[in-house]
Amino acid sequence: MLNPTVKKISLYSLGFIILLGVTFALGHRSIMPILIPLNDLPAPTGPYAVGTQMFEWRDDCRDEWFTEEQGDKRRIVVQTWYPTQASDVKPLPYLANPDQWLPALSVVLQLPQFLFNHLTDIDTHSVLNAPLHPEVTQTPLVVFSHGIWGMRFQNTAQFEALASRGYIVLAVDHAYDASLTIFNDGTIADFRSGYEGELSEDEFWALRNPQVKTRVADIDFMINTVAQKAAAQDPLWGAADLQHIGMFGHSYGGATSVVAAHQDPRIDATIVLDGWILPVPPQVVEQGVKTPILFIGRETWPDPLNYQKLDVLLSNSPNHKSVLMPGTEHFDFSDAPLFSPFMQTVGLAGTIPAKQLAADLEQRIVGFFDQHLLN
Repeated sequence: MLNPTVKKISLYSLGFIILLGVTFALGHRSIMPILIPLNDLPAPTGPYAVGTQMFEWRDDCRDEWFTEEQGDKRRIVVQTWYPTQASDVKPLPYLANPDQWLPALSVVLQLPQFLFNHLTDIDTHSVLNAPLHPEVTQTPLVVFSHGIWGMRFQNTAQFEALASRGYIVLAVDHAYDASLTIFNDGTIADFRSGYEGELSEDEFWALRNPQVKTRVADIDFMINTVAQKAAAQDPLWGAADLQHIGMFGHSYGGATSVVAAHQDPRIDATIVLDGWILPVPPQVVEQGVKTPILFIGRETWPDPLNYQKLDVLLSNSPNHKSVLMPGTEHFDFSDAPLFSPFMQTVGLAGTIPAKQLAADLEQRIVGFFDQHLLN
């Protein structure tokens, strides 16, 4: 989820020195729920309950460019959310593998791990491996891409909102670009997409071009895989209406969504959440996106060039809309502010109350996809 924003996080971390001292003095295990109260994710407001499943998919047509192992093929972990029938089954925890994910979150947010240990108490509203609702036969597919250091489930509240209204949502861990990817055999793909120091323009594109291509190829592979499974009459994927596909992403996932929508005519509508537009190739910016595109983000970015490039992209996209939201920060467009008011205290969330912002984003996201995928 990070890029220039990561520099800002480290400044906020300094404000914790006094808080951490008090915490350790009092015993952090007992005091953390008091210092950092947690909230549940907002309940989905659609008519359906929500199911979820996870899969590991291997693309035998692509070598893994992040590793040097000969014959290593690209593997990704994906997760889907979809409508199901209500049940008494306990929903999936937000962090299904806390021993692996908590250290990764600590790195992403540049804060001590113990501050997040009680995230394990948060449940989602999604039931693992629940069957698809029997009344859902053909429904739009919406694909999600996270940002640098992001994770496939980072926008679960939005995924559940869409699934509760009948959509099938599919999100990916872009392996080695995500904060962590855990494969079925227990092996882990760590984060390998960073760099130290300043990059020249040539160095920037030498790093970002193959990265963007890999991310967009992940999206293409996901849609192809769904199409293959639908053709084989898979009980879940057979319900995906591949004539109506939406795409959205956060930060670098926003750039990924733009490039994917530019290249893939199967994508009918695109939402960019506080997108990092700088890695979008110049030819894509100049040609624009021909299908409907909605940008939702904060008022300013650390690098003014980001929105300058966005303005050119949108001016070349005939069906576009841009919504800049005062009082928001980069992580406001994910689940992060919903967990605790603590996120606002350290500057990882803006001034808009979390539930109010989440409801606003839900209305915009669902409304946009309803307009362009259902109507």
